[in-house]
Order: sequence, then C-alpha cells, then structure tokens
Amino acid sequence: MKKLVRLIILILLIIIGISVYLSFQENIKIPNSMVKGAVLTKFPIEKSYPGGKIKLYNPKTEFKNNRLVIKAQYINDALNDKVEGTMTFNTNIKYNFMEAKLYLDDFQLEKVTKDSKEVDMNKHPLIRLGLGFAFNQLEKDEILDLKTIEKFQTIKDIKIENNKIVIEKNKL
Repeated sequence: MKKLVRLIILILLIIIGISVYLSFQENIKIPNSMVKGAVLTKFPIEKSYPGGKIKLYNPKTEFKNNRLVIKAQYINDALNDKVEGTMTFNTNIKYNFMEAKLYLDDFQLEKVTKDSKEVDMNKHPLIRLGLGFAFNQLEKDEILDLKTIEKFQTIKDIKIENNKIVIEKNKL
C-alpha cells in the first residue's frame, strides 16, 4: 500500500514538472534545414525584363549575422549578351501570423561575380532591374505554410536569432 501511494505521488510530481516546463517554454526552435529546404524549392527562378531575362539556380544557403545568405549561380541574357556567374545576397524572414506563413523579406545584394571576378552592379542597371523582379517574386511567395502544423498554432513571431530560426509563441 505504501509503495502504491509513493508511486502515485511520484507520477503526479512528474506530470506537474512536465506541465510547468512546457508552460514556461516560450520559444521553440525549428531546424535550419527546414527553412533551407523551403528556399531550395523556390529555385530555379527565371524572370524576363525589358531587354533580357535572368535565371537564378543551384542555390547554397547558410545563416550568417542573423540573416539568411543565399549564393546562387545565374545566367543573364540581356540584349543578346549572355553573362554567367554567381550572386550572393542576404535576406531576413517575415512571419504573417494571420495567414501562418513565412516569407523572405528585405533582400540585399552582397556580391555578383562574372568569370570569378566581382562585378560593380552600379554599372549594370539592366541586371539590377532583372534582380529586382526576381527578388520581388521571392518576397511574394511564402516559403513555409505553418497553419497545418498543430504545435505551431500559437505562433507570435518567427525570427533569426544566433543564426537559428526561433519561433516565439503567444503566452497562454
């Protein structure tokens, strides 16, 4: 009888401990690979613009300085001049809690190379125009739809902290 009472008390303490732990946990981390994989599904990107078209493909992603850095190869065909190289740009993420969707936001071009040499983008307005179209499309399309995942129903915000994706939950 004494052992049974001790066992019941022990089980109750474990249940109370788990409940307290879960109720005080405000942030959940999701794997970076989940966001990286979602970004990869958006490539290749092909956009036409006046005088040409640009294609971004084969992206590599990493988290750096609390932003998502994407390095992709590109082919730009402007006025019958075909240029190939790599582009590196960084972006933030934005969470729309009304739709429960995650978007890329605030694209910033870091570096463009052509034949392994850095290109001054101020001298190439047509390429910048094509990139503007491509970035605009990436910002409009969600990368993750979280409304079907039950444990993310109480999400307040999603951000990058310490180079990891962090989900901030609403307090109950």
